[in-house]
Amino acid sequence: MEKMKRVEVEEKNSTVTLTFNKNLYPQELIEQAISDFKDACEAAFQNEKLVLRPKSDEIKADVLGYEFYNYLLGLIKG
Repeated sequence: MEKMKRVEVEEKNSTVTLTFNKNLYPQELIEQAISDFKDACEAAFQNEKLVLRPKSDEIKADVLGYEFYNYLLGLIKG
């Protein structure tokens, strides 16, 4: 079975695409994390995936993706 990548970075347009296991990541917490990250990035869902685009050139897309996941895990732990 092929392992799914959770974070895909597209260097060309400086975006990061995140894939979530819906059994582990509740939608309401994903929405909360998006709201909490609104100053750092723009977020949009595309075909069950979340695409983040940094608002600043100083923010690296790959770092943003992993920071978003870490933040979301913190929300889940409560």
